[in-house]
Amino acid sequence: MNNPYKILGVSQDADKTEIKRAQLVAMKERKFALQEIHKAVRELLEPAKRLAADFMYPGNIKVKRPQKIVIEIASKNIDLQSINENTFDSLK
Repeated sequence: MNNPYKILGVSQDADKTEIKRAQLVAMKERKFALQEIHKAVRELLEPAKRLAADFMYPGNIKVKRPQKIVIEIASKNIDLQSINENTFDSLK
């Protein structure tokens, strides 16, 4: 099983129209056999097969790095007893 995304030259977030255009371009270029191109299009247009292809051929996922959260406490005198009482009340 070849990577359908590489055969068609599309990204994993491509929609139906992009896949159809890529099919025509791939058929013109003839880098792959027509059967392979047709099979790649069928895989990407059917949701279950596309999910399998996404799992088998993970793409470059652009993820933002988590930001460091800084919490500043204005006063150092915190009444922990009242916080604990309110916490237990919310569980009842």
